[in-house]
Amino acid sequence: MDAKRTACTIAVGATAVLTVAACGGHSSSHGGVVGPSEVRAEPVAMATANPFSPPVGADRHGITPPPAAASSSGGPSTYRANLPGLYGGTRDHRSCNAVKLVDYLEHNPDKARAWASTLGIQRTQIRSYVSGLTAVLLRTDTRVTNHGYDNGTATSIQSVLEAGTAVFVDKYGSPVVKCYCGNPLTPPELLSQPRYVGPLWRGFSTTNITVIHQSTTIINVFQLYDPATGELFPRTPGLDGSDGPYSGTAAGAPTPGGTAQNLSASFSPNPGHRGDNFTLSISGFTPSSTASVELTRPDGVLEHYTIDVGGDGSGSHTFANTNNVVTGTYSATVTDHGTGRSTQASVDVLPSSSSGGQSTTEGSSGGQSSGGESTDTSGSNGPQTSGIDTSGSTDTTGAGSHSP
Repeated sequence: MDAKRTACTIAVGATAVLTVAACGGHSSSHGGVVGPSEVRAEPVAMATANPFSPPVGADRHGITPPPAAASSSGGPSTYRANLPGLYGGTRDHRSCNAVKLVDYLEHNPDKARAWASTLGIQRTQIRSYVSGLTAVLLRTDTRVTNHGYDNGTATSIQSVLEAGTAVFVDKYGSPVVKCYCGNPLTPPELLSQPRYVGPLWRGFSTTNITVIHQSTTIINVFQLYDPATGELFPRTPGLDGSDGPYSGTAAGAPTPGGTAQNLSASFSPNPGHRGDNFTLSISGFTPSSTASVELTRPDGVLEHYTIDVGGDGSGSHTFANTNNVVTGTYSATVTDHGTGRSTQASVDVLPSSSSGGQSTTEGSSGGQSSGGESTDTSGSNGPQTSGIDTSGSTDTTGAGSHSP
């Protein structure tokens, strides 16, 4: 795949180092972030202006991102939240205190209202919502949108959290609370020309930044990496969750970057017309395994398929009976079941050609982009996108339409 960019510009001035608010979420000239393209670096155990709460958790110093998790393109890598070893933790110890967070918010109703609204819930649902969250440590420098509290409302700032930051994740594995300051977190807005500002930590590199996408299914057990032992252990979700025994070292597990395959996917023809047979071809996957395909039609309907991967790591799926499909752009995310990594492809479906013939133009996607913070999906987990349907396939939405 083409590299998305070579590097991001890193700006660290003396003023920025002194004024950046690692738990703030305030974007005024006094908050360290003054431009729409700036991303604030937030080191572990640092909170200054505009936090939602006092610390309700403890970050951990000295967590180094796995070397193989680094992007090969210079931009962020993406991972699906259910990847074993993506998150860290200490067995039989929680890095975040759910009871303390809830008690504080319930005694501060204005903050509670803004906090809940940011995460899409009602203030009265905070206790039940937080009870279902799971405490973990970030193992990679992670891009998020961080929300602080200022003058009665929630603010937002694009941020990158240092590895070792304690967070709560929801039932789909998405980071939703930064525990050191109680701030709600939401997915990042990827920028075309990001500029990283603030107190950058030793070893900071744009190639170590990751974007975490929620799991497509509820996570019943998190497989966490213990940095003290180098082993994985299971943690069941929520306030009443428990930790199981160690299951061996992570050397053979699909931890971030554990298997650096160059995944690729492409549609042919691309573009094509209604009535064409469209083939989605993949390569670089775990040999003799299964790959799952999530597809998004132009009308937003989600559909799911599987591809049997051959001994050479390649496979394909053909979409036939496309005479009545919705026209527009279809997007596919193909996930390697052997590693948890994904790649992407898209195809444009045009109205039926007047000649009735089949388009012969070919093209590939694989998650390519021209620059900025477009994520590196070569062997990593991409965004949750889905879409195209065929006769005989499973339409998980019940729409039952046929796709390219």
